[in-house]
Amino acid sequence: MGIPFRFIQCGDLHLGAPFRYLKSFGRSLDAAMVRATYTSFQNIVNLAIRQRVAAVLITGDVYDGAEHPLEAEMHFVRGCESLDKEHIAVYIVQGNHDPAESWKRHMLLPKNVHIFSSERVERVPLLVRGQEVAAIYGRSISSSTQYDDLTSDIHPLRSDPFSIALVHGTVGSHEGHDRTGPCSVDVLRSIPIQYWAFGHIHKRQILSENPHIVYAGNSQGLHRSESGPKGCYVVDVSSRGTIEARFHETNVIRFAEETIDLGQVQSVLDMQEMLRHKKEMLRKPGISMLLSIRLTGQGPLLDIARDAKVRAAWMEESQAEESGKHGVYIIDIDCESLEASSP
Repeated sequence: MGIPFRFIQCGDLHLGAPFRYLKSFGRSLDAAMVRATYTSFQNIVNLAIRQRVAAVLITGDVYDGAEHPLEAEMHFVRGCESLDKEHIAVYIVQGNHDPAESWKRHMLLPKNVHIFSSERVERVPLLVRGQEVAAIYGRSISSSTQYDDLTSDIHPLRSDPFSIALVHGTVGSHEGHDRTGPCSVDVLRSIPIQYWAFGHIHKRQILSENPHIVYAGNSQGLHRSESGPKGCYVVDVSSRGTIEARFHETNVIRFAEETIDLGQVQSVLDMQEMLRHKKEMLRKPGISMLLSIRLTGQGPLLDIARDAKVRAAWMEESQAEESGKHGVYIIDIDCESLEASSP
């Protein structure tokens, strides 16, 4: 029988990353977009303190690039200092966006932070009330090891009370992502690690529960292809080693996608009401929504819906209805899938 403990798995913070798409939506929302990655990380810190976790595990790409700004570093260090005051440990592997050699520390990290070596796999004990409850294994990425399978060198001890591995890499194949640190589910299952915490893929997913192989995804979406809630997992490990992973949303701006069937829209007023309905279905306190609409089907508005100026007017009218930074803003109305009208 071990001691139960709790940790947070997060990754792909991309602190300081710009939003990749957009025009201005007003001063308050524009300011929120500039701060979005910083605020999402602060939300993780606040959650860790509220949930009284033993550790925060970060699976790479703390920063968006090798030449990360000092401002991003300041926000990260400040969050780690807040965790240090609460005696919460932070364990980090570096990713392909911020490989080991790119970390030029302008600011000193607090003593609760451990960054895994890029030269070899390290084993670090996780302590709760002075007792080791788990062993954490990890190896950071360097530019020269980006395409190596870093999991094959992980060999947990039989004496580990519980084993966790931090990896920044690709399990299997994922369209749209570099094959950083490539490995397979079969190989991971052959290594006696009980919880694999993965970063690099921005889609939240649990690939296996025996053992657990988990992507937390990124903490803040950065473009409209990264739609849906973004955040982290709070993971509870019982005294018997059973695992419960619960997702918590940390993004302050969420991308969303909805479809409107023109066959259900009979007039311009109907379209206005339909757009309002889609927005109200998504509205959530404390979060701004950036909504893309896809038009499908045929109906009386088919021909005018193909007019880019008409769609722009619908978006402008919809945006004008919003006030404050926590609105639902339509950023695109797509008509590419509309069928040609009958002669």
